[in-house]
Amino acid sequence: MTDPARRAEAYWVLTRAQLGTGNSDEASSTIRKALASADLPRKWQARMLALLAMLQRAIAGDLDASGATAQQALTAALEASDTFATAHALTDLWVIRSVRRDHAVALDYVDRALRVLGDDPEHADLRSYALDCRTFTLQNLDRWPEAERTLRQAREFAQRSRHPDRPTAVTAAVLRYWLGQWDDALAELSSYDTHAHGLRYTGLRERGPGLLLHGVAALIAGRRDRRTTADQQLRMGLALPVHTLSDRENRDFLVAAHALALEQSGDKRQATQVLAAILPRRDGEMTLIHQWLPDLVRLAMATGDRLIARTATRASETEAAAETQPARAAAASMQCRGLLDSDPASLHEAVAHYRQAGPAAQLPTALEDMAVVLAERGEEDEARATLNEAVSLYEGLQARWDIRRAESRLRSHGIRRGVRGPRPQRAAFGWEALTPTEARIATLVADGDSTSDIARSLFLSRRTVQTHISHILTKLGAKRRADIVREALRQGDSA
Repeated sequence: MTDPARRAEAYWVLTRAQLGTGNSDEASSTIRKALASADLPRKWQARMLALLAMLQRAIAGDLDASGATAQQALTAALEASDTFATAHALTDLWVIRSVRRDHAVALDYVDRALRVLGDDPEHADLRSYALDCRTFTLQNLDRWPEAERTLRQAREFAQRSRHPDRPTAVTAAVLRYWLGQWDDALAELSSYDTHAHGLRYTGLRERGPGLLLHGVAALIAGRRDRRTTADQQLRMGLALPVHTLSDRENRDFLVAAHALALEQSGDKRQATQVLAAILPRRDGEMTLIHQWLPDLVRLAMATGDRLIARTATRASETEAAAETQPARAAAASMQCRGLLDSDPASLHEAVAHYRQAGPAAQLPTALEDMAVVLAERGEEDEARATLNEAVSLYEGLQARWDIRRAESRLRSHGIRRGVRGPRPQRAAFGWEALTPTEARIATLVADGDSTSDIARSLFLSRRTVQTHISHILTKLGAKRRADIVREALRQGDSA
């Protein structure tokens, strides 16, 4: 090929093809060959540099090299007025800042990328990726309502652009997990197309979504004491190989679920070793290890392994120190320190943070830990009240395993719940069994809305709505949408 622009585009197509088949080293070589061309147009230079910056981080974990290349890409992209390369370079810089836990600056980079992209459907997949990035960052800043709004924007954009939002289903499931909306998280996972795992905007095929999908599903099932389901999800997840940095970053839920399964089988020592595998965080690695470290400290203390408990606590403090704005890692650090030192003051601080900022899924575990420490100090009344609150929150999550574990931990100190008699259980069938999301969808079905209408109004994917409707039919013992309409109308008449 003699035309510089056509030859550059051919290099780009070859690079994406190599990435799509998992040949990252070959892709890097092709990029460097293209960049060595004296007549490479500025637009294609910018795009190649942006892609190279991504690979320098993802393959070698070299943040310094990746950052320098991303800055070169951004300069070239602005000179060439190329929207794609500009946004791509900005998301590269987002990754680097996120790994370094400078989430405020990371948010600025991804917001700049989204402003550059606008609503142009030509770059729909890159915009979808940037919105996922923004959701992730807002979670790390404990700005949970904004994270939910960004997820909604991603769904709204997917609807407008008719762009498939498969990766967003897994992003949504992770967000719903931390918000304590576990039924909605499972519905998101059920809607995911398992035959299209991980096609990202770069053309890079990753196992990350599959690892996350099985990990979140296994962890929820395990905490709800649905062991058969948890084991099935674990087997499928653990069968996926972990080769790349991206694989490692997406396997943390799976590791936590595996450790939980071992703990449930009575092997706390092995559970500790499995969960400790998240340490240390490798060069360039994104993994949010802080969110699992309180569990690691708890397990290590239960087995008498204070070395691992101290190591995990120091790791949590390192994560907290890296946050330029104290948020989730800081709260996790206080929880770890409180457990290690049997210090109720540190645990009070962690509980206060989760009450005010969230996330909802971490509050009951911090309360449980605080109840144990209070019991150790002989403060029985406060320990019992704290245990009651933790169990009440666990009941809202249907986290039956957590309830049993919490009661067992306190029973060894002579503390039992103040409430006697059987606990109220959410109905398994009938209208009362519907989750808030399912009840809302049932009402919309009764109003005559189609699946597509409901998806648009609730900013869900059609697959997720279909999953919810399937659950509604099962809980109502119904076979057709008309049955949902009749039951919704009956509920309205009896209200």
